[in-house]
Amino acid sequence: EDIHRFNTNREESFDVFSPTRQTMRKYKGEFKPCIERCFPGYVFVETNNVQQLFRDLYWVPDFTKLLGRESKDSHLFVPLSNEESRMVDILFGRENDRTMGISDIEIEEGDVIRILSGPLRDVEGKIVRKNLHKRKVTVEVCLLKRAFEIDVGVNIVARTKSG
Repeated sequence: EDIHRFNTNREESFDVFSPTRQTMRKYKGEFKPCIERCFPGYVFVETNNVQQLFRDLYWVPDFTKLLGRESKDSHLFVPLSNEESRMVDILFGRENDRTMGISDIEIEEGDVIRILSGPLRDVEGKIVRKNLHKRKVTVEVCLLKRAFEIDVGVNIVARTKSG
């Protein structure tokens, strides 16, 4: 139920998803992969026709009550900027069912991280915290003019000494 997709009989299509991430959790002394939501309470919709999406959803009674249709100040949909949309596509690509995978990293002397592969490769400069013991780093992402911190799973491939 993490990802819902539906197509209408018209040419418009909707990609509705709640971004998730793969992380590593220690269980009985071993690290095992698990899936977690990145933005609890948020749903992302990609469409080529926002007006049609709004019209289709308007007639769903529970949905309109949830969004507070009666309120004039209620923002039902907030579009992402091109940069925000690009960042969502980098981190939560369609090829991975909108689940951010684990990045392979190399740790150099002084806990300097070098990204070898994975979704962090394009956002390396936005790492704000690292917890290598739990095999995750925290990345700051700006969406909807607000900074979100996302924990990203990492796989430590190698530890090297610099120089």
